[in-house]
Amino acid sequence: MKRFLIIGTIVFSACQSNDTLPANQVSVRLHQSARLSSDIIVRVDSIWDGRCPNSTSFSCLTAGSVTVKLLLSKSVDSSAVRLTLGYYDKNNRLDSTKVTLSSQAYKVVLKDVTPYPTSFMPDPTQKAIVEVARL
Repeated sequence: MKRFLIIGTIVFSACQSNDTLPANQVSVRLHQSARLSSDIIVRVDSIWDGRCPNSTSFSCLTAGSVTVKLLLSKSVDSSAVRLTLGYYDKNNRLDSTKVTLSSQAYKVVLKDVTPYPTSFMPDPTQKAIVEVARL
């Protein structure tokens, strides 16, 4: 019996991830969806990554930016948004926006896009980390 408990503990620990996100955040790959605890579904429709690759082979004049197009939905209501990291308009924050779904306002924030590029080739493993908070 003791051996079973030890093995169960080891297996459970191996399944846990260091990438644990708060309940109002999701990590979503291109053309995939994830549901938040607030019953909002986040779908990533496109990722355009123009950030300078993290490599000694490249020399860039600017750090570049990454833009993600998302579709957020709740019940029968949906809203498409486009968020950008790495470039800021002095009058607007491009990494966040406000949306209204099912008569409730939410703030949507693009927290990160991982992994950071190592070349100028598209990376099908990229994930957008998105936060949705009720206002």
